[in-house]
Amino acid sequence: MEERSSMTRWLLLGVAVFLFITYGWPAITGKTSKSSLQPLGRADDTAPAADARKEEQTCALRGLRFDAVVTSKGGALRSFVPTDAKYRKRHDGQSTDLVTTTLQSRLPLRTALRLPASSGAAAQQVEFDDLDWKLGEHTEKSCTFHYEDAATVATKVVATTDRPFELDVTLTVKNLATERRAHRLSVENAEWFRDADTKSSWQRQSEFQTQVEVNSGGKMVRWGDDDFDPKDFEGEGFTAEKWRTAPGELAFVSVSTSYFSKALIPVEGGTAVGETLIEEIFDGAHFAEKDKDPQFGHTYRSRLNYGERALAANETATYRVLAYVGPKEREILANIRGGAGPTTDILNLGTFGAIGKWLVRYLYFLNSIVSSWGWAICLLTITVKLLLFPLSIAQIKSTMAMRTLKPEMDALNAKYKDDAQQRGVALQELWRKNKVSNPMLGCLPVLLQMPIWWALYTSLQTAVELYHTPFGPFVPDLSAPGKYFIIPAMLGASSILQQHLMPMQGDPAQQRMMKWMMPTVFTVMMLFLPAGLGIYFLTNTWLGILQQLSVERYFKAQASSGEPTPA
Repeated sequence: MEERSSMTRWLLLGVAVFLFITYGWPAITGKTSKSSLQPLGRADDTAPAADARKEEQTCALRGLRFDAVVTSKGGALRSFVPTDAKYRKRHDGQSTDLVTTTLQSRLPLRTALRLPASSGAAAQQVEFDDLDWKLGEHTEKSCTFHYEDAATVATKVVATTDRPFELDVTLTVKNLATERRAHRLSVENAEWFRDADTKSSWQRQSEFQTQVEVNSGGKMVRWGDDDFDPKDFEGEGFTAEKWRTAPGELAFVSVSTSYFSKALIPVEGGTAVGETLIEEIFDGAHFAEKDKDPQFGHTYRSRLNYGERALAANETATYRVLAYVGPKEREILANIRGGAGPTTDILNLGTFGAIGKWLVRYLYFLNSIVSSWGWAICLLTITVKLLLFPLSIAQIKSTMAMRTLKPEMDALNAKYKDDAQQRGVALQELWRKNKVSNPMLGCLPVLLQMPIWWALYTSLQTAVELYHTPFGPFVPDLSAPGKYFIIPAMLGASSILQQHLMPMQGDPAQQRMMKWMMPTVFTVMMLFLPAGLGIYFLTNTWLGILQQLSVERYFKAQASSGEPTPA
C-alpha cells in the first residue's frame, strides 16, 4: 500500500512539474505576452522607388549536387535545389528549395553596402541597401554582376567550387568620388517558416525547426525564436540595429533546420563579426494579435558584418566569402575549406554533443562496411549495449538477489506496515546480512548510461543520412515513421515480452501497471518518431530480452549446482 501511495505522489509531482513548465515558468519570465511586438525598425531596408527599379535578371548555376538561380536583385540566391534524388522532396511532399524567402532584403547571399542610419556618416558610398545589379559575363559555373553610379563601381561574382553545395562569393567596391566615401558590407542568409510548421509534436522534432548560429571564439552558440522575444532585446549582446552578436574571433555564421544549413565563412576582406536576428512576421493589418494569424512565422537571419570602411578616391576594397547551402552531411561539412574550419559544429547533437560526435563517426564507419544505414544502426546499438554491459552487471545481480529475498522482504513489509522507519532499518539489515547492495544503488548504472542513450537518440533523430533513406519493404524512409505501423507494433509486442520476463518487485497492481504501461508508452511514441529511432529501440529491446534470458539461464544453473547466487 505504501509503495502504491509513493508512486501516486511521484505521479502527482510529475504532473505539477509539467504544469509549471508549461504555464508557470512562461508567466514568471514574461514569455506568455503574445501581443507585444519586437522593437525592430525597417529604416535600413532602403531601395529605389518602384518606378526606378530595373527589370530583374537571373543567372543559372550548376554546381556539384545542386542547381541554383542568382538574381540581379541584391546579387542574391533566388533558388537553390539539391539534385540528389533523396533531397528532391520534403516530408510534406513539397519540392525542396533551400531558398524559403521571397523578399529581396531577406534573400540568401544578399549584400548590403550602406552604413546604418545611426552611424551619422556624412558620405555614404551607395544610396540604397537593395541594389539593382546588372548581369554581365556568366556561365553555368559563374555569374558576374555589376553596379555603377556616380560614386561607385562594384562587381559581385558568385561561382561554384569543386566541392558539393558550395558557392564562392567575391565582391569588389571602388570609390569613384573625389572625396572619401564609407561603406559597411554585410552578407546574410535567411530562412522563413510558419510558426505552425516549426513546432515539434509527440516527441518528434519538426524538420523545419530552425536556429540561427554563430561559431565565434571557439564556441558554437545557437538561438531559437524564443530568444528574440520583445523583452530579450533589452538585455546585453544586441547592437543598435537589434542584431544579436557573439564575442570572439569569428569562424562562421549559419541558419540551420533539422537537416539542412546555410553557412557563411569569411575568407578575405578584414575582420567580420557574426550577427543574428529572428523576426516575427505576421499580418498586423488584419490580426490584432500575431498568434491569431495562421501565417504567423519567423524570418531567421544570420550575417557577416565587416564594419565601417572608408575608401579614398579611386581606392578599391575586396571581400571574399564562402557559402555552404545544403544538407548537414558530416563528411561534407568536415571538408569545407579543406577541413580547416570547425564547420562540423553545425551538427546539433544536443546536450551530450561530444558523445554524439563519436557515435556519428562510428555510424559512418559501420555504414562503410555494410552499406546500409539501417543495419549500421543495428550494429551501433549492439556495440553500445556490449560496451555498457559491465555497468549493468551490478543492477542485474541486485535484481536477482532481491528476487531471492522477496519472501523475507514481504514478511518484513507486513510486520512493519505501520512503521516506515523500522521497516527501512529491518530491510537494510536483511540486505547487509545477505551482502546485497541497496536497490537504489542499482539505478546508478542506468543513470550513468543515460548520457550515451540520449546522445544516440538525438543523433538519430536529426541525422540527414537517414533522410528519405529506405530500409526494407516496410521502411521507405528512416527519417519518417514506417509503413503500416509495423515497427511500433513489433516494439510494443517485444516490450510486453521483456516486461513479462523481468523479475518485478512491488504489489500486483504496480506490477500490472509496469507490464502494460511501458510497452504502451513506447508504442505510442513510435507512431510518430522516425523509423531509424524505432530500429534503435527495437534492436535494444531484443538485446534486452536476450540478456534477460541469458541471465535467467545462468542463475538457474547456479541454483541447480548448489552454488550461492552472487550479490
